[in-house]
Amino acid sequence: MPLHKLQPAFRRVTLAAIVALVVGTPTLSAAKETVLYTFTGGSDGGGFISPLIFDNAGNLYGTTASGGVAGAGTVFELARSGSEWTETVLYSFLNGGDGANPYGPLVLGKEGNLYGVAYGGGASNLGAVFELSPNSGGGWTETTIYSFAGGSDGSSPFGGLIADSRGSLYGFTLGGGTGSCDNGNGCGTVFELKRSQSSWKEVVVFRFRGGSSGSLPRALTLDHTGNLYGTTSEGGKGSSGLVFKLSHSAGGWTESVLHAFTGGSDGSTPEGGVSIDGAGNLYGTTFSGSGGGCPGGCGLVFELKSGEKGRWSELVLHRFEQNTSGGVYPDTSLIFDQAGNLFGGTDGGDAYGDGVVFELMQNFDGKWVESVIQDFFGANDGFSPGTLVFGKDGYLYGAAGGGAYGDGLVFQLTP
Repeated sequence: MPLHKLQPAFRRVTLAAIVALVVGTPTLSAAKETVLYTFTGGSDGGGFISPLIFDNAGNLYGTTASGGVAGAGTVFELARSGSEWTETVLYSFLNGGDGANPYGPLVLGKEGNLYGVAYGGGASNLGAVFELSPNSGGGWTETTIYSFAGGSDGSSPFGGLIADSRGSLYGFTLGGGTGSCDNGNGCGTVFELKRSQSSWKEVVVFRFRGGSSGSLPRALTLDHTGNLYGTTSEGGKGSSGLVFKLSHSAGGWTESVLHAFTGGSDGSTPEGGVSIDGAGNLYGTTFSGSGGGCPGGCGLVFELKSGEKGRWSELVLHRFEQNTSGGVYPDTSLIFDQAGNLFGGTDGGDAYGDGVVFELMQNFDGKWVESVIQDFFGANDGFSPGTLVFGKDGYLYGAAGGGAYGDGLVFQLTP
């Protein structure tokens, strides 16, 4: 989770608990930004705005970590009618057994239901997984399908869910499990929720142990064979985070560390997940490391390639540098366009210090070149964009902090 998007106390917890190929000045390839909705922080929600998802009709869905009727967050829809967008709060969390403070994107089930995680609330006030289903009255009904109890099953779910072809849901928790992380409260878990008729059963896929195993998972990705990939912001060499793979077999799940960041030229502290291309290569960002003039390093974009005997090698595609137009501190997962170009966001840097949306394009000699698509200036247009999504119209959509009321906004970038 990007630190700027959390309250100061939580920011300290998550970061503290949580051969260059291209050299040159990034180019500016500006897009037109349109603010689709600005949150007020009241009943409409506010605070951290999750990455967005589309339904088949082109409507957007997301969560806010605060606001709503009880200040515990919301699930919202942005529906398009021509060039106008209208926000509807589908559910306001009550900070009870229903959950509180959803920090992560939603997943849309085949039946049209929405699923997500709430960092707090639930039966033990340690977080919950929820389902929203359309009801006959035209609204939505929330059901808590799992409440975390702490200890071995995990606590404080974070970062959203992913679904496999069978309808099982996978997610992760920042706390619980095993290990001595977080003052003995565990190093986090990866979990699976399996549906059995009308109920759900939790299975802990993996418990992080800290150290070489990693701690504080950040995001998950599922490949076409059912393997899970992800990052941790701590653990590995020098506690600089790592990229892991969880492979499933008859005997259970096994973790393989694909790359442990050293905190130097190879990067440090990944805050987003990894994305997989058609050849099975992984792409991601590190929030810091790799020099560039920033305290702790300005961050980078990397690729991991699989080689002989299951060994993976890291390739640095781009290093961010202070005092250039390319942004610093990348903190999002990356997305591809149809041509294989990469898009992401940074927490800071560029002309106003409020982050950019960038594109990385591979040129004729195989090198990757950065272009800045949007330079945020921190006022009504927002700051520090989150993970992006492409619409069917080819435009980019995302959420950012700031806005007219300081509680975040949703934007569209038109090329």
